[in-house]
Amino acid sequence: MKKIAKLVLGLSLLAGSSLSTGAAFAATAPVTTPSSTIITTGSPYLKQLPYTSQGKIYGSVPKGTKLTVLENTNKYFVKVNYNGQTGYISTMFFKAANGGTSTAPAPAPAPSKPGTSGSSSATWSKQADGILSFAKSLQGKVQYAYAKNDTKNLIFDCSSFTKYVFNKEGVHLPWGARAQYKLGTPVSKSELRKGDLVFFSTTATAGNKDTVNKIGHVGIYIGNNKFIHNVNPKDDVVIGDLNNTWQKNHYVASARILK
Repeated sequence: MKKIAKLVLGLSLLAGSSLSTGAAFAATAPVTTPSSTIITTGSPYLKQLPYTSQGKIYGSVPKGTKLTVLENTNKYFVKVNYNGQTGYISTMFFKAANGGTSTAPAPAPAPSKPGTSGSSSATWSKQADGILSFAKSLQGKVQYAYAKNDTKNLIFDCSSFTKYVFNKEGVHLPWGARAQYKLGTPVSKSELRKGDLVFFSTTATAGNKDTVNKIGHVGIYIGNNKFIHNVNPKDDVVIGDLNNTWQKNHYVASARILK
């Protein structure tokens, strides 16, 4: 396998809450009204739409941020404005600013699509199986091209490929290997499970000291030290081995998207 000279580094999102469908919500949620002041207790995504896997993610709101509720949109999301951007944050990740403990009845899992009454019953394991099955089915069909995200003609770089296959299971990733790492929960190499993302440096990024800045390539872990990735114009989508010399030398980190 030839070394990868260039790969898109893409967008940048801050770490936040999970995008996987079927996320379990807190047993209680703060009672809020429009104009209520809340404080974030985690780093929730600021989303374009009030559904778990619909719409854009603008970024995340840092823990401890005070916000004003603009609208109690549904049981799962409230509408807020952060840094000039209006969007929705999950009720899992804030409390009333006065420190009160008043709570609302526990909600059911949030709908993953508009008009549905509940989220998908798929577990992370089933999602991972679907993602990996779809990724493998694209071998011989996908073409690699630097900085491409052409879903019509199946022309992708490494991160637009992972974005494409995760999207088929309703899990929406940003475009860019670094952005995808920031989106997930870091896991060690020894903790890898199917569906996790594995990240590597490239010739262009290997000299960087910071973990995120070292990242230049991404693949999807299969199990038994194997992973699938869209690697270069010669090989396109192939299954790699973490024990191979190039992968050992360029492995940077791993992150979990499916919860």
